[in-house]
Amino acid sequence: MSRIVTATGSHSDRSSDVQKIYVLYKLKPGVSPEEYIEWSKTVDQAITSKQKGVQSFRVFLLDGARGKESPWDVVEDIEADSWDAWEEVLKQPAMEAVVEGFRKYAERDSSIAIYGREIL
Repeated sequence: MSRIVTATGSHSDRSSDVQKIYVLYKLKPGVSPEEYIEWSKTVDQAITSKQKGVQSFRVFLLDGARGKESPWDVVEDIEADSWDAWEEVLKQPAMEAVVEGFRKYAERDSSIAIYGREIL
């Protein structure tokens, strides 16, 4: 189950009307980074970035954390019209392949979605 926590993202070139969302998660045991990257590029990024309400969608494979191992493997950096708009995106039929892939590749218990707004 994903936990929701409020946080703040920052991009000085963005308006305060942008909802910044980060989704962090570990890959399931046995999922190779190469397999995940291929799915991310051809399915996740290709579909999600084109959805109404999504202003920006970028995915990063994490290489580590300062002084210890990272608790996550992936961070999705999302800019949406609002949190509600993002939740509606996830319900769209066009997102079925993305949601199915997330269930295949992501360790759901490690998943967290945090969102907030820029401090101007």
